[in-house]
Amino acid sequence: MDISLKKDKIAVTVCALNYLGKALVLRNSYLRTHPDSDFMVLLMDRKSPEKVTGIPEVMIKWVEDLGIPGFQHYAFKFDVIELSTNVKPTILRQLLGDYGVVLYIDPDIEVFEYLTPVFEALEKHSIVVTPHATSPVLDGNNPSDIDFSRFGSFNLGFIGLSKCEESLSFLDWWSERCLSLGFYEPQLGLAVDQKWIDLAPCYFPGLFILRHLGLNVAFWNLHERRLSLREGKWLVNESVPLHFYHFSSFSPKDPTAIAHKQSRWASGSRPDCDPLMNHYAELLSGQDNAHYSGYRYSFDVFHNGAYISPTLRRVYAALEARFPADDDPFSADSAFYRFATKHHLVSNKMKPAPRETFKDMHRYTWPIRAINFGLSTCLRILGPNRYFTLMKYLSHISSIRNQADLF
Repeated sequence: MDISLKKDKIAVTVCALNYLGKALVLRNSYLRTHPDSDFMVLLMDRKSPEKVTGIPEVMIKWVEDLGIPGFQHYAFKFDVIELSTNVKPTILRQLLGDYGVVLYIDPDIEVFEYLTPVFEALEKHSIVVTPHATSPVLDGNNPSDIDFSRFGSFNLGFIGLSKCEESLSFLDWWSERCLSLGFYEPQLGLAVDQKWIDLAPCYFPGLFILRHLGLNVAFWNLHERRLSLREGKWLVNESVPLHFYHFSSFSPKDPTAIAHKQSRWASGSRPDCDPLMNHYAELLSGQDNAHYSGYRYSFDVFHNGAYISPTLRRVYAALEARFPADDDPFSADSAFYRFATKHHLVSNKMKPAPRETFKDMHRYTWPIRAINFGLSTCLRILGPNRYFTLMKYLSHISSIRNQADLF
């Protein structure tokens, strides 16, 4: 249920119901360390108040209540991660109408200390962001400087804003780009909401890069930060307090694995982090995370229950203009559903696609060998120059949004 507004600052997180257990850990840790602030959870699922009746004290807003024009179309063409990130500017702008300071914090974060460096920076600056890392890393492992250049220099699991004209202009600029081009397609220079912020310091001089080592500690910057526990307080590099840790790509089933999206640290190779990881796993268990993680994302299916594949979302994004603007794409009576059925893009028997990372490539040894054989054949037939041109074309066409001519 919604709780009345009462403070001058607020933090908000955005998540689907399956991440609500993590969001509650964040909420509790934030309010424990920030009793002078409010906290809101924006839920990225079809409005189902009965699913959150057990937590009446939590300030909750549903994404359908944001009032985004044409929201059903955005919910269809973006997947859950894309949509969750792309509505962040919208909720932040709305909250700046009621608060002097607004923070966005990802749901898989725990806060340990009052965010004094952030609030002090926001007294002088309109926007505060944190970099993925403050020192270079290019050691053959992931993530590295190459990855940061692909996904964005700044981690937008956190951003802070103070109420002023520049912040509002920034949010309008950011929102327009997120809702039009907020796809996760790093091969085309797109990385949801995050990559746009690489441009923001050029356009918004009030944006401040906060390099405090105790903020946004995560697997992407552990090469420069070590943790220690002294008299019940977490420290970074024995010098600064740990304000918040970002448990991105964390698995409570294997807490000491650090994160499955990185290759730098083997499971158990960071004993300085193990107590923190085990502590977080216990907190998730206490918030019934297993129960919430069982919820299926409600915008992953048509109204009749048929699964919406990632391919189908991209096809819709490419061809949206061909279909009536007032059609609900989730409806089995829509023109797009009939199109998808005709082209064998939808089926009640289709299963949800797994979310895979570079570590999952070993599952596809034989398909990869077959593809490589085909490419080597093309090289022999086309010759080096035309083969190089083909590779550039394949990079472009690798986005399904650029395959509209197939239909």
